[in-house]
Amino acid sequence: MLAGLCQYVIVGHSERRQYFAETDETVNKKVKAALAHGLTPIVCVGEILAENEAGQTAAVVTRQTRAAYAGLAAGDALKTILAYEPVWAIGTGKAATPAGANAVVGLHIRGALADLYSSAVADALRVQYGGSVTAANAADLMAQPDIDGALVGGASLKPAEFAAIVKAAAH
Repeated sequence: MLAGLCQYVIVGHSERRQYFAETDETVNKKVKAALAHGLTPIVCVGEILAENEAGQTAAVVTRQTRAAYAGLAAGDALKTILAYEPVWAIGTGKAATPAGANAVVGLHIRGALADLYSSAVADALRVQYGGSVTAANAADLMAQPDIDGALVGGASLKPAEFAAIVKAAAH
């Protein structure tokens, strides 16, 4: 239904996982369906607060990444975008530190992609950060070597805030 109406679709967002019982397996099916219909999936992975506090971030994002990309050829994986969205940060005003977010993306997300494909694919796949991205933190987040951009939520509804984020991304 979306083909021709949009180019990108968000798959595996925490609210879909929480409120609509999406699982790692259904995320994988949706990624494959989106690709089959010429859409670019933005695949969301991220841990809830309890998992973060229990030191399970690495295990959670690695599991979610591996499951989302299971059975995808490298060429198809490169047609996707991945977004690290720590659930505990979404809409809370709390964000991962730039260095912390970069570590999760570089070590665990790109690490899982390298295990599935190769380091070249892991390096080439665009990985964004989402989770309370603001004008105040956007430049620092996007300056990190493993973060390729931002998936902006609530701040995109505030024109001045969003314009400042876009400006930060341009630098």
